[in-house]
Amino acid sequence: PPGRARRERGAPAPSTPGRAAGAAAMPEPTAAQSSGLFFGSTIDSWFSAWLGTSSTQVNVNDGTESDGHKVSTLTSAEGATSIKDELIARIPRINDAASYRKARYLLQTELGGASGVGDELTFSGFIDTTKWQLTTNKAPFNIFARLGSGCQLQEGMEKEQKALGSYASKFVICRNKPEHDLYWDTTDETWASKVSMSLRHRFLTTKDLSWEWFNALVFGLVPSDMGGHGLKVAVNEVEAMKAAAMQYVSNSPGWSKNVGMFFNVFGHNNVNSLFLHIIDLSTPGPSFKKQAHKNCSLDDVLKVLREELEKSVAAGGAGAASANP
Repeated sequence: PPGRARRERGAPAPSTPGRAAGAAAMPEPTAAQSSGLFFGSTIDSWFSAWLGTSSTQVNVNDGTESDGHKVSTLTSAEGATSIKDELIARIPRINDAASYRKARYLLQTELGGASGVGDELTFSGFIDTTKWQLTTNKAPFNIFARLGSGCQLQEGMEKEQKALGSYASKFVICRNKPEHDLYWDTTDETWASKVSMSLRHRFLTTKDLSWEWFNALVFGLVPSDMGGHGLKVAVNEVEAMKAAAMQYVSNSPGWSKNVGMFFNVFGHNNVNSLFLHIIDLSTPGPSFKKQAHKNCSLDDVLKVLREELEKSVAAGGAGAASANP
């Protein structure tokens, strides 16, 4: 809660974050949850139901910590109690370069920077601070980190993985749940935020578990002492994601040349690990329109990152990660 003592940076996350002593252990995900891909609000609702809250609580403070990292100063817009909630309340649509640029500006000027996001994720058990990598445990369950690490596999995806060509050493192609692919064109509102957004819809994730790659919001902004790589590496990484996605599409029968690639920026994401939507826009389903407010094009993300890198270089920097942003 607001005012709680901040954990020493680098210390291990509590085994049951946010729970009182003696509280029941987190239930393991069901077989259905573990075997398929969580899409929509499944992870958030399952994890939050156990935790007893819809979001991680963070400090409300002014200034900086003693280690020089920024501290979040939340306005509690719409009752927000976390950086994630604050972003949703203040930027309800992050689906173009302007809104993505605004989200990154807001994060750095008012919400504690990438280190603030890292603190929230660490407190919830999503980051191992001894390596500054995403965790792949069953609790908290982080599906794309698990698929990227190889500790969990999706059956029948071996051939599709080969379609990545040389990029298969760096990235992993993932699919939605079979039933969510099957009902891609349903008009049933109860399925609208769950089903695939096109007849052909896949996800790209990374094998690199560095937490900086968990979401586009913090690409290139993570300080070096938290495992950050800097803007230049971030630009190269996103360019590689685009090339890998295009390689996959070109090697996969049935895909048109009208392909969209989208990130869900933190605040509007439902999974705390990297997933790039690869969507055949020649056959969009109702879900694509339903989720338009949170689909930010890879090209828009790349545009903003390149702008920031150019400004950094012009200011005398080299686009490297800063120890104290």
